[in-house]
Amino acid sequence: MTQIYRVTVVVNPLQNVILPTPSSKVIKFLISSGQFFPSLKPLVFSRDKYKPVFISNLGINGKRIIDRGREIRVNTPLKASISFSGIDPSLLVSETGKEGKFSTPYGEFYLGIDNIEIVDVNELGQGIERNLDKNVNVVFKSPTILSSKVLLPPTLKEKFKNVDVGFSPLPSVGLIVAHAYNIYCNVIGKKEIENRAFKLGVLGNALSRVVGYNLRPVTAVIGEDSKGKPRNSRGVVGWIKFDIPYEKLKRRVLKYLIVASYLGIGRSRGIGFGEIEVSFRPREEKAS
Repeated sequence: MTQIYRVTVVVNPLQNVILPTPSSKVIKFLISSGQFFPSLKPLVFSRDKYKPVFISNLGINGKRIIDRGREIRVNTPLKASISFSGIDPSLLVSETGKEGKFSTPYGEFYLGIDNIEIVDVNELGQGIERNLDKNVNVVFKSPTILSSKVLLPPTLKEKFKNVDVGFSPLPSVGLIVAHAYNIYCNVIGKKEIENRAFKLGVLGNALSRVVGYNLRPVTAVIGEDSKGKPRNSRGVVGWIKFDIPYEKLKRRVLKYLIVASYLGIGRSRGIGFGEIEVSFRPREEKAS
């Protein structure tokens, strides 16, 4: 049984604070210092390329805070989410009661657990079947940093590994699907997936119908260099709505996307980038 946990955390600043960039550093610091959910520390620091952990940016009124150095007033209610897989569930139970006041380099905060959601990856089929006749809507809630190289055939990856193409601010359906597939396979422990990811990317582009989109590129600050200067990457925010008329492929794609809606896609998911929301919309009537 493979499960994904999503813990929603309430974060209240106990003083006026200027949030770090990205704002997810507050939660990541508390995990890495062993003050909050210490069992996640090895997973957070893992060098695994598609590690099954996601720490969101802080949010206010349902929107993630991605502004640089935003000031937040004392007792402003904020929320964040921590999603992960592959952790002993008994550790989760033993750590959920550790709420209270915490000190960070960014100020003092009160943290409490708002909600815990548990998803069994092997039981996603029923929800998928209900939505096969609908369009898929993917919302990029935080800057999503996608590499187009995931669509290279494995036989060409070595040849072009030193070509710096940056990251795609205009994601195709195939690019989204290939990245989601990589996350899904890491969750279930499947290895040697490059050939399959490439084929899914090609099929996703060839057999999908884009219904609408509203996308814009953004510059995401993902950290600092040795001199304290920001390290930037280009990402994308907005939404894309599409359909996949070939149902066999669509079933698989929906499974990968639902898993990615908990664990994100692309680069720097451990600090809140690549957060997506997946929903389903009725298909418009076809013109006669």
